[in-house]
Amino acid sequence: MSSATSWHIDENSLLPVIDDLEAFRREFKDDPVADVLIHLWSGRPRQAEDLLGAMAPPASSFRLRALLADAWRDQGHYDDAIAAYRDLVAATAGTPREAVMRQHLGKVYFVCGEYSRALECFEEALELRVREKADADLMASSQLAVGRATEILKRPGTGDVSRS
Repeated sequence: MSSATSWHIDENSLLPVIDDLEAFRREFKDDPVADVLIHLWSGRPRQAEDLLGAMAPPASSFRLRALLADAWRDQGHYDDAIAAYRDLVAATAGTPREAVMRQHLGKVYFVCGEYSRALECFEEALELRVREKADADLMASSQLAVGRATEILKRPGTGDVSRS
């Protein structure tokens, strides 16, 4: 889903995956959270969380707060991740960042098996992105997510998974 060649969105999990670490490092060489992304997108969310803890307090940055929520999601701390993204959606309401936060909230719901809620978030993100005339990659990401959640919900006997 990215125009970049170093990473992609996995069509099954809807999560980013690094394909070429060296190319990724070159592409993100000026990004202060590149190491966080590497850990997070390589299946090491605890290390990503540790790196985030060493940075400026997450409350100071929407991006750091979102990455921390992603780390919680990937560690199975779904309630914490959902609460963080709900706060981020509220804090970004009416701005171009709202679609991103809704999309990521949807990914938490998707990963924890709450497909109906995920679909709702993905549809809202897509609607916002269409309205804002967002980049084609962002629109494609939302369309993929809507399609994947819809596909799962249409399967016989598939419903939302209950979290205990």
